[in-house]
Amino acid sequence: MTYLQFHLYFSLPLLLVTAWLARGKFSRAHARWLGLVCLIVFVFTTPWDNHAVKLGIWDFPEDKILFRIWRLPIEEYGFFFLQTISVGFLTVALLRPRQTPDSKEGPA
Repeated sequence: MTYLQFHLYFSLPLLLVTAWLARGKFSRAHARWLGLVCLIVFVFTTPWDNHAVKLGIWDFPEDKILFRIWRLPIEEYGFFFLQTISVGFLTVALLRPRQTPDSKEGPA
């Protein structure tokens, strides 16, 4: 199985399911926060993941990937984002609606 096939069989279906679960709840504010979290994940994961490949802790066979950027296959960068977005969707899906003073029901 190639890394791209892994995404097609596992990561993308997970993303679709979590997006479906978050439907109707996901807002622009959520999208902004999720974008920020994706940026943080990318900035903090890229160096240590590349370093792990450099040290031989793990590697990605050339015949299973499309191409590399630095030492990582493009699919690994996709993994960072697909997993982060899936977790973000799931988090939004599981959040309870926020109670505001206007939304609380008063005595009848």
